[in-house]
Amino acid sequence: MEYFQHLLIMVLIYACLTVSLDLNIGHAGILSFGHASFYGIGAYTTAILTVYAGLDWFSAMVLAFATGAIIAALIGLPTLRLGGDYFILALFGFSLIVTSLIINMEWLTNGPFGIRGVPRPSIGPYQVQSGYGMLGFIAIMTAFIFFVHWRFASSPMKAALHAVRDDESVAMSLGINVVRTKITVFALGGGFAALCGAMGAFYFRFVSADSYGLQTIILLWAMLFVGGNCSLLGAFVGPAVLMLFPEMFRFIGGQGWDIGHIQEALYGLLLILLMMFRPQGLVGNKVGLRT
Repeated sequence: MEYFQHLLIMVLIYACLTVSLDLNIGHAGILSFGHASFYGIGAYTTAILTVYAGLDWFSAMVLAFATGAIIAALIGLPTLRLGGDYFILALFGFSLIVTSLIINMEWLTNGPFGIRGVPRPSIGPYQVQSGYGMLGFIAIMTAFIFFVHWRFASSPMKAALHAVRDDESVAMSLGINVVRTKITVFALGGGFAALCGAMGAFYFRFVSADSYGLQTIILLWAMLFVGGNCSLLGAFVGPAVLMLFPEMFRFIGGQGWDIGHIQEALYGLLLILLMMFRPQGLVGNKVGLRT
């Protein structure tokens, strides 16, 4: 039972990350390759504030969100003006810088060894434990993030976001401040990703730079496109498929089988077939992506 609880918690955390990435890619056409870095920034901010500074969990989560949003806005201010391949390269560079800082700032991050002993959230005398307690906490946070995403995406700003996504020149001719709109949604997506990092830190009680690199970026993009853009349901379906599909083969095998490589091959085959026959994702809308 604990194994299935763990899988469900992981699906929920990645669903939150996917829906926050969807704000950037699906609704605003911002091809962000720095999302995993904001995830890591939130996790490390939470760990540092709770383990070293002794801050309570709620304040740490709020500050993690604020840190992710502010850093995203500061990074987006110069880079979102670049557009195209230059923006993508700039975000790749940002990701490398974040990883390098985490590893080398040992006085703050404990370097490659990470930070252990992140305390679990508590409500009065009750401390959330692993199992159903942590599952409930993650589920509540997931519902909150999805609700805010839904309200934001269904607000009058949705039209401006989609205009920017579809054609920036037309958006500017309509009086839309393209740069300000993109910075706003980029900051919100970065803040949500940092909030997911806080959730992950509370669940694992450990943070390490290895969890927020290129592999995580690729996984998040794959989850978004498997589920589909501009779809709250897709934000659940993508992580569920890519987290649970390989697990089916964990208990299948024979002597001499390399299950790890078989999982990777099937995983790649699934993505290829999906891109060939359902490029908009399993439950997503068919939209174009621009930077």
